[in-house]
Amino acid sequence: MIRSIIYPIANRLVLQPLSRITRGMTLGVRAIARDEHGRFLVVRQSYTKGWIFPGGGVERGESAVEAMKRELVEEAATKALGNITLHGLFSNHANYPGDYVAVYLVETYEAGQWQASLEISARDFLTPDEIAADCSLAMLRRLDELAGRTPVADIW
Repeated sequence: MIRSIIYPIANRLVLQPLSRITRGMTLGVRAIARDEHGRFLVVRQSYTKGWIFPGGGVERGESAVEAMKRELVEEAATKALGNITLHGLFSNHANYPGDYVAVYLVETYEAGQWQASLEISARDFLTPDEIAADCSLAMLRRLDELAGRTPVADIW
């Protein structure tokens, strides 16, 4: 409970301004992995609401694909294998000026034994309808794109 109050405030007042000083632009990544039943791998952060695709920030000296693979393991105990395809590069300026999110489709993967952490409180494979019941507008846009209902957008 305290984390869900303190982290967003610290993020907005300390972490984002510090990142802005040290970097002119930031890049985040997300991984989209689907199982044989058409369900998507999603996680729930302990400090925000709703389901999201696993991902996070690209560190200095790290490629976007390397970051996506690292975050997939860290957040969802899942190892990307085989083909990885860029789904899109999205502007996240409305939430964080200068921020972009690269979203990758992970065709094959190995899901390992997962356990909750300070950052990630849940991991699951859910249908698009289950995700849509509790997710952000950005996630709804990605689900619509993946279903072929809309073209790939340029905003997160």
